[in-house]
Amino acid sequence: MQSKHDKIFTYEGRDLKLSHPDKLTFKSKFYEEIYTNLFGLVSDGKCYPNVDCDNLCGADYYQLGLNHGVKLKKPSPKSSNVDVEKTQIAIQAFCEEYPFFVSFIQNCRFKAAIAIAHAEIMIGEPCNIDNFIKLKKVTGEFNKLNWTRRMDVSESQASVSNLGTISETLLNNAFGNLTSGSDFFKVTSDRVNSYGDFVLMCLPNNLWLSVKSNFARERLLASGYSNDILAVGFFEDFTEFTSPVRIRNMQRAGFLCIYMPDVPVTQEQEKNDTSTYDLTIEHYADMKKDLPLNINGTSFFRRLSSIAQDLNELLKQEKIERRLSVDF
Repeated sequence: MQSKHDKIFTYEGRDLKLSHPDKLTFKSKFYEEIYTNLFGLVSDGKCYPNVDCDNLCGADYYQLGLNHGVKLKKPSPKSSNVDVEKTQIAIQAFCEEYPFFVSFIQNCRFKAAIAIAHAEIMIGEPCNIDNFIKLKKVTGEFNKLNWTRRMDVSESQASVSNLGTISETLLNNAFGNLTSGSDFFKVTSDRVNSYGDFVLMCLPNNLWLSVKSNFARERLLASGYSNDILAVGFFEDFTEFTSPVRIRNMQRAGFLCIYMPDVPVTQEQEKNDTSTYDLTIEHYADMKKDLPLNINGTSFFRRLSSIAQDLNELLKQEKIERRLSVDF
């Protein structure tokens, strides 16, 4: 008889528990059967993917889900193996309820919400302005470990789209949790939302934040109206920030700086262990060009991981009349 002990795993010094299935109450047979099976396949120790989703195709979890009222989408017409995708769809539905299992499953696509929920479990905190970069690192780490074979067309397209959705969701959650509702708030009026996405009240000008997920392109410049504004995003293409004319136009539009991701945000960056920020700085060094400064004489290019500290320097000054954007 199998012992009814929980299984303990470690991740970056933290102990994480996976409860024995006999100690849980499940919504349906669908969740119970998959949980019990996966629980038996993983061993105590370090969190890393080691259960190949491709090898789970023998159990028809997809049909099991349909039989027990679980809403499962239909396989993509671009799928090269319908049975494999059906298993992925079922496992993904299961992980919506039990995201910790993302730690152990290989060769399975996961929606952004699942990847983020899993990352929050791994660090033991919900997303906020201080940890959203760390969460991005965790999602990237497990995405890199996930695939042990070449993805088919459907899997590859879903993976690229998912990376962008993860970035956008983390940014929205991070800044949404920071807003106070009075002196730092999200812009909701369609009459002024073209100026930016968030506003921090300061003197002599309010500080606007234009938050983009993947690319700057012209959408970022459209936010500038000679205000004090910050460009914030998990930008993927460093070449968007290597043109002197583009940088000059952004500065003229009122941008004080660009916060670029200093963690990998694309599959290529993950493969090469680099980031948009690193690639931008390397470009300027290779071209023997000075890095641009803003109107206040401070760095125009900044690490996205530093935005919490930079904003907190302003937010800790509770009196708006003493909170100065000229210090940014």
